[in-house]
Amino acid sequence: MNELTLTLADALGFLNTLVSSVVVILAFSLLAYTLTYNFRHPVARRFAFLLGLVMVTYASEVALTQVVSADSASKWLRFEWLGIALLPGAYFAFSYAVLRTTNYHTDRRRLINMAIGVLSVVSALLAFFTSWLVDVVEFDPLLSYLQPGVLFWPFAAFFAGVVILSHLNIWKARQRCLTAESRKRMTYLLLASAAPGIGTFPYLIALGKSSAGLLSPEWILSLAIVGNTAIGTMLIGLSYTVAFFGVYTPDRVVRYRLIRYFARGPVVAIIVILAIQTIPTVEHVLGLPRNIVLFSVITGVIVAAQVILSVSRELTDRLVYGEDRQEIAWLRELDRRLLTTTDLRQFLENHLTVLCELLRVPSGFVAAAIGTDLILEATVGPEGTRQEILDDKDWSDAMSEALSHARKNGAANASRTGQVGEGGVVPSENGRRLTRQMAPEPVEYGGYWLWPVLEPAGESKGEIVLGMLGVRARSDSPAISSEESALLAQQIDSVAKALLDRRMQMQVMVVLRRIIPGIDRIQQIRGIVPYVSENTEVPAAELLEPSPIHNPEFESWVKDALSHYWGGPKLTRSPLMQLRVVDRVVEEADGNPGKALRLVLGRAIQNLRPGGKQDLSTPEWLLYNILEMRFIQGRRIRDIASRLAISESDLYRKQRVAIGQVAQVLTEMEQGDWDALLRLQEEEDAEIVEEAN
Repeated sequence: MNELTLTLADALGFLNTLVSSVVVILAFSLLAYTLTYNFRHPVARRFAFLLGLVMVTYASEVALTQVVSADSASKWLRFEWLGIALLPGAYFAFSYAVLRTTNYHTDRRRLINMAIGVLSVVSALLAFFTSWLVDVVEFDPLLSYLQPGVLFWPFAAFFAGVVILSHLNIWKARQRCLTAESRKRMTYLLLASAAPGIGTFPYLIALGKSSAGLLSPEWILSLAIVGNTAIGTMLIGLSYTVAFFGVYTPDRVVRYRLIRYFARGPVVAIIVILAIQTIPTVEHVLGLPRNIVLFSVITGVIVAAQVILSVSRELTDRLVYGEDRQEIAWLRELDRRLLTTTDLRQFLENHLTVLCELLRVPSGFVAAAIGTDLILEATVGPEGTRQEILDDKDWSDAMSEALSHARKNGAANASRTGQVGEGGVVPSENGRRLTRQMAPEPVEYGGYWLWPVLEPAGESKGEIVLGMLGVRARSDSPAISSEESALLAQQIDSVAKALLDRRMQMQVMVVLRRIIPGIDRIQQIRGIVPYVSENTEVPAAELLEPSPIHNPEFESWVKDALSHYWGGPKLTRSPLMQLRVVDRVVEEADGNPGKALRLVLGRAIQNLRPGGKQDLSTPEWLLYNILEMRFIQGRRIRDIASRLAISESDLYRKQRVAIGQVAQVLTEMEQGDWDALLRLQEEEDAEIVEEAN
């Protein structure tokens, strides 16, 4: 009977190790996904930290199953307690960040968040370095744990209280949601957020030695297996909900990306780990060396997983896209067929190579017509051919001559054959007329034979010049056989179609550049969730046109824009371009959005300027002086600190405060009476001029 009990306990312990390994893989994979796609959002960052602590806790549990001494078990258990002790602070910070996304801000909760964080760090230090929180190890190959210290039960009460407060934060966030969709997501978040607290609490320490009499190891392991399975499921649901925070892409994109990532990463890793764990048994059954079995299993799992993913792509599309599948198929086809600049160059180079081989000439080129200019798209030939072509500045004149010659040649062919076009008409043997496309005679210029590339017949009613094709002349006068002319006509037609497709696709690109900012704006609007406001009512216009001032990253955007005040990508590509106050001064800035943003930032800084004459020594002028010297004058930190008689570290602290003041002024400018602010600015400017006089 005892032998049967030990066998069952070993089996349950093995199964619990597998489930814990799965939780570790899930936590690590979801942590990587969150840091990759949602890192800029505060909710996602705090959730990533929470996942990291869960990963530390469960990884330690897995490691404990392999230790053979009490000393090793004690080290791993204390490392596990780093995750357990820090979890309350991370838990409350995550819930508070979720609550703040609903525009709820209170100093009391902020102070509670800081206090819980400090207590969590202190608890982690006590658990790792002292025996006040946890004491000596109770070693067992299946169930090892640390004895409780004198502060364990106060910590347990602290842990439970923080978990309850965190759930209350998320519950309040759910109550503030006004739409059914946002309330549903917050409900998922509320239910799934119990996973970290439930999964990491050290129940064995709480039960202590009495667990041997209350519950057998089999029962404890069985409960652990069920609980860890539920924890893994809840972590997936929690990550799915958090994946939508701070992401302005459509929901279908987030769902599809998460499903594909999950299938390619965690699922494959879990299957590999499970296969590796079960290999010792298979090894004895098959009678093969472990290395051969391990190699075969891992290779088979990875390859089979990729094949299954490729085959199941259609099924995934059906699940994610539903009735939008046809539109998605068109978008993918567009992505597959669009010619990039490199694609066009390779296509043209291939045709030029064929053409040069046909005519037995060493080099050639294709130039595209952009307005009245010619842009060299592709060349083939010996080194220096491209530069030789570019050095000649009169290709536009050559193009006009080639086009005129082609028109005359086409008119002559038409008068002889009665067939209008660039080709000729060749009578067939049975007397019926068979049209055969022939290339026009080229024009010799600069040692090259040139042909104009025109839009293919039937594409438009008028004659549209797409570019020019040239090959190195093999004789002074064009001498091309009829067979060469026919093949040459096909090549010119292929080049014309490629240039025409590229021109139309460039028009698509221009349209995309115009509409993508609008699409981003729409995604931001649809990503905004209306919440109940505690103090003031949010105007409907702000819900429909959200301002960057409501984004948690607003102050960092202000800092970036100020750092490139006189020009640079952080100014010209700044999200602050979406400010309504910037739109109001675009005309004043000659239609230049970057200049308009600089104008708004300058006025925000001027609004911080105290009255009277500028003084470098008085405290009330300090913030303005830092802003002016650092960003407007562009002085170095050392020079500014020297002039203001403060240390560099103090200067950095004051600079952060000054940037915060600029962000506050921008917020007031965005929400307040712009005209009143302008009048105030004009009055201050008048005072400065008067003092100067």
